[in-house]
Amino acid sequence: MKFITKVFTLMLLAIAFSTAVTNAQLSTVEPSAKKFKGGNRAEAGDFGLYMGLTSDMFKGWFDGGLKVTALPLLNFKYMATDNWEVRLGFEFYKQRTKYKGDAIVDSETVRSDLSSQVESRNYFYPGFAYHFTPKNLLDVYVGAELPFGWSKNSNNNEMGKYSYSIKKTSFDIGLGAFIGLQAYIADLPFAIGVEYGISSLFQTGLKYKNESVDEEGNKKVFYTKDPEIFGESSEKYENLKAKKGEIGQQFRITFTYYFKK
Repeated sequence: MKFITKVFTLMLLAIAFSTAVTNAQLSTVEPSAKKFKGGNRAEAGDFGLYMGLTSDMFKGWFDGGLKVTALPLLNFKYMATDNWEVRLGFEFYKQRTKYKGDAIVDSETVRSDLSSQVESRNYFYPGFAYHFTPKNLLDVYVGAELPFGWSKNSNNNEMGKYSYSIKKTSFDIGLGAFIGLQAYIADLPFAIGVEYGISSLFQTGLKYKNESVDEEGNKKVFYTKDPEIFGESSEKYENLKAKKGEIGQQFRITFTYYFKK
């Protein structure tokens, strides 16, 4: 069923591209002169906003367990020349929860409790592309990108004089190369495209620092591996280095709206 769904999606994509090309040809060809207009194609100084869908990092279209997610919301393109495009994407996320209260331990004892959790992610996606096609039909290009960013997770708890915290700060950096194809629709500054590329990603700091202080002020510190990467484990470490690197393929479907200079 998943295979049929993916094939059906590919068929819809092909139909969309065929429609786009047909509209572009109808809207840009001058029958009398038999030449193309260039006004619909992005040119030097044009600025674009794009969004779209991307496959799971390092998984192809027919891989098992494939998930398709949205690209980061803030994505910008700028045509430095008629052929060279620079792009930059942003992804920011932060969630914080906190509570504070007086817990009833027994009929004569009340304990002051405090708990706070923070999860954040900050990513940047700089890149560039070179566009080959000078005419207003299908736009073919190749490019590269250097995504990087960091994420933080922390959980701090205080129960009277006893406290404990769990913290992780990881840094990721990648490198990718891609080839793309996009078609401009009619006379509108709008384009739909597909990109396919090879990407690498290197992740560091995949560990949690566990710190506790008992009621007598004694402090204990140990490290554990990130369970999302290495699986659940009860092992504790005095020192720990945890990282991950991989190389794989990725595809994207993009929708771009251009602002003409």
